[in-house]
Amino acid sequence: MAAELNNFQINTLRIISMLLEKDAVEDSILEELWKNELEYFALLEKYKILGEKINIDEKTGLLKYNDHYLTDIVKTASRIMHNNKFPHLEIGFVRFDIDDFSKFNNKYGHDLGDEVLKTVSAIIRDCSRPTDYVIRFGGEEIDVILPSTDICGAEVYVNKILDETRKVRFHYQNEKKIKTTMSAGITSCRLNINASAKKVDVEKEYKCLQKNADDALYEAKFLGKNRFSIYSAARDAEYCKIRSQYTKSR
Repeated sequence: MAAELNNFQINTLRIISMLLEKDAVEDSILEELWKNELEYFALLEKYKILGEKINIDEKTGLLKYNDHYLTDIVKTASRIMHNNKFPHLEIGFVRFDIDDFSKFNNKYGHDLGDEVLKTVSAIIRDCSRPTDYVIRFGGEEIDVILPSTDICGAEVYVNKILDETRKVRFHYQNEKKIKTTMSAGITSCRLNINASAKKVDVEKEYKCLQKNADDALYEAKFLGKNRFSIYSAARDAEYCKIRSQYTKSR
């Protein structure tokens, strides 16, 4: 693996050298080169995780939840950072939930419920980049960590997945074709990726992302499901009320 890493870095340096010779080095170009390098090393890290079968959920083929994923991403970014020109990393985070999944299971049975879960998981995975972390958080909830993605990028991503899910139909005995929908909560953060970034701070940020996405998800459910909601810190106090009202209405 060391030879591969060195070759990749050597090629990057060659590109920079050529740009320097032509006096064409700009911050925007350097940032793109840095992002490409980050994606390369992030892929190596993720494939290492995927190679360990213990990390894979058997039913969906998605990653099992682990609280170190965001830390791994930040570590990778810190390792390849050459200077302080790009000290931050945008992270998008999404929590998906299949609408009325318990009722669906009770009405049509767990076999069809499993088919829905597997199909939805495949849609999310297929719409994701190789560097994204698609995680079965628990039950019918699926989390996605989107490195180098701001809130606008996360919104585009979620819209595409919800649209694809709405097109799918399932068969059950002699009944008409059955459809299912999902709701999603979206949030994001901007992480310091300096080598001095503390593991405990990153883990705390990961928990914060999960809570904020879950609050936004409850809002999407409360507003009628089959949609997404974007977390807003300015409305933080409202989310407890929304969660309580939605729970009572079920």
